[in-house]
Amino acid sequence: MKKVLFTNLLIAGVLLSALFVTFTKSRAVTPPDSWPELAPSPTPNVINTSSNQKTLELVFAIDTTGSMGGLIEGAKQRVWGIVNEVMQSSARPRVRVGLVAYRDRGDQYVTQITPLTEDLDAVYSRLMDFRADGGGDTPENVRRALADAVHKAGWAQQSNNVAQILFLVGDAPPHEDYQDEPDAARTVQQARQRDIVVNTIQCGNLAGTRPVWETIAQTGQGQYFSIAQDGGVAVITTPYDDKLGALSNQMGGTYMTYGAGEVQASNLTRQADSELKILAGAASAAKADRALNKAVNSRAYDGDLLQEVENGRLKLEEVKEAELPAELKTLSATDRKKEVDKRLAERQKLRDEITQLSKQRAEYLEVERKKQKQPTGFDAAVSAALKAQLAKKGIR
Repeated sequence: MKKVLFTNLLIAGVLLSALFVTFTKSRAVTPPDSWPELAPSPTPNVINTSSNQKTLELVFAIDTTGSMGGLIEGAKQRVWGIVNEVMQSSARPRVRVGLVAYRDRGDQYVTQITPLTEDLDAVYSRLMDFRADGGGDTPENVRRALADAVHKAGWAQQSNNVAQILFLVGDAPPHEDYQDEPDAARTVQQARQRDIVVNTIQCGNLAGTRPVWETIAQTGQGQYFSIAQDGGVAVITTPYDDKLGALSNQMGGTYMTYGAGEVQASNLTRQADSELKILAGAASAAKADRALNKAVNSRAYDGDLLQEVENGRLKLEEVKEAELPAELKTLSATDRKKEVDKRLAERQKLRDEITQLSKQRAEYLEVERKKQKQPTGFDAAVSAALKAQLAKKGIR
């Protein structure tokens, strides 16, 4: 794909029968033994689909070649806000997010898969690593990206309580000469059979992309969106962002893990790494949105004892002494409960402060957005599609 030259903005098969438009640009096919290694197929995360609680499974397959820098940076800014909109709906659904980064043969990688998970910090940390690079000949390996998003993202089994929604985001059409890659027409049909809705978002205005993207969305029972090449995300900073980011960091400081020694060590390292990475690298608006997520998300942390006790999924007295965190091991059973209750109260106080400050931030944003044109960027497209498609699953 030809790289788009930015000034001060680089932060951050498919022939559906006769319906698909053949768009082929001549390029020699690299021998299979020299292709970049594909990400391994992940083990699906098992969720209780028989539960009455609604769940959204959301996967973004994003072109990460050279011209996509603006879109990638916009996604980093707004993904927390998109998830928060869903979590704050009256249905209060669980949300699992996955990513598929894709490029082309001969680039650093063809696809990189982040399986669906409720560990949103892990997903965001991976998104922060996305960089726009590679490409050069316009078409990309969209066939492989779609196939991996449908078959390797770890979707749960079909259920009336689970909405499964995929967004294909890019600016270039697929390589139609990659006949040894999975046929996009068949992949989209397979997604449809599994009740996975496939949406497409086209960045820029390459003529060869639109008919393909439109057909994928139509066949996938989704929506097609056309947005600016740079993603069109309008980020508004507020006087509340920095304070909310600090409160989010304080929330992270209340994390208390449990389990075998190696499990605790792994969890503590992962949690500390996430906090430091986001603190150092995320934009202030993203940190503010993340803070609100920590306040409203009952599954905000992975492997957290306080969260499991609070949600009723774990009884403190049933945790083996060897698997308790160090700060609880030396206490009596009575004092352990007092300490956990104390820390839960501290966490709730932080939640309340975040919620109140976030309301003030939302009011500020509402006023500022009225001064701007109707949003037409990446985040607006995703929000519009989610609102309509989640309603069909009773998630409002």
